[in-house]
Amino acid sequence: MRIQAIALLAILAATPSLADDLDAQAIHMFEAVYGSEQCPYYAQEKPSPTRREFQVEGYSEAVTVTTVEFDCALGAYNEVQAFLIHTEMDGLRPASFATPVLDIAYVETAENRDDPAVGPVESLDIVGYKAAATLINPSIDDATGQIVTEERWRGLGDANSSGVWDLTADGYVLRSYEVDATYDGEVDRVTVLDLGQEG
Repeated sequence: MRIQAIALLAILAATPSLADDLDAQAIHMFEAVYGSEQCPYYAQEKPSPTRREFQVEGYSEAVTVTTVEFDCALGAYNEVQAFLIHTEMDGLRPASFATPVLDIAYVETAENRDDPAVGPVESLDIVGYKAAATLINPSIDDATGQIVTEERWRGLGDANSSGVWDLTADGYVLRSYEVDATYDGEVDRVTVLDLGQEG
């Protein structure tokens, strides 16, 4: 039933005569897709979304891409946001973000036997990718729509990850990803993915 509702909302949003108010359509779609468990802050406070418009390169000409950002959850050191995107061709739809799935192994020593994660990293590998529906601590470039995240794995921020996604006419494209998997009091990320800039 939820899938049918989402599909119907997408059709309505893609029809100009039925979607004169993009903000209202975005709110209806967001509330149909994201529940209170995923976005508890929004469910309680109903903050107004942030709408931005960008001109990005299309296949033959520039395309207007509108993004609508919703605050989902607020933690002690991380904020979670969800995004909808709109183009004239594809209408309004939830954005998703390709995100690496990591396999991290730590060197076990006598000092960190009870908690190996506080030791040095033995290996750090990408074993796959997932489509994330939300981002943590995103910063949006007002000129290009590019998103950079700074996700803290704990409050100190020494263990963390950072991703870069470019906004295109087809949605967001992952460009790079950095990780500091050590809980050593220092911020020293390593690059695990670098696809360069869109050509």
